[in-house]
Amino acid sequence: MRPEHQLYTYTYLYKISNTSTAFIQKMIILFISSLDEYIIELATLQEQKNLPELKKVLHKMKPSVINLEVKGAADILKSLNSATSWNNDTNRRVTQLREIFAAIKPMMEKDLAHLGTEEI
Repeated sequence: MRPEHQLYTYTYLYKISNTSTAFIQKMIILFISSLDEYIIELATLQEQKNLPELKKVLHKMKPSVINLEVKGAADILKSLNSATSWNNDTNRRVTQLREIFAAIKPMMEKDLAHLGTEEI
């Protein structure tokens, strides 16, 4: 059974892995383990209004966000990456990204538990 969600999908992972459960689990584990770090980094950079460092963090998280097809996050990353200064819109988008990550973490942890017990 493939977990389906409105906030993200594993379609790309299934496609590139030939439905290898072990590969999909590994990718989810890697992303989940990075989420707390991303959320903390985003909050710190948001507090500091540090756009150059924010762009470095966004570059680091971009492949995972794209591979897991996190809805809306790719657009936010693109918008933030093109920002030239820290303003209200930048602040709002960083908040949105933090909220998306906080929302999907428990969902992905649940998916991971199911993937470990079900045949795909």
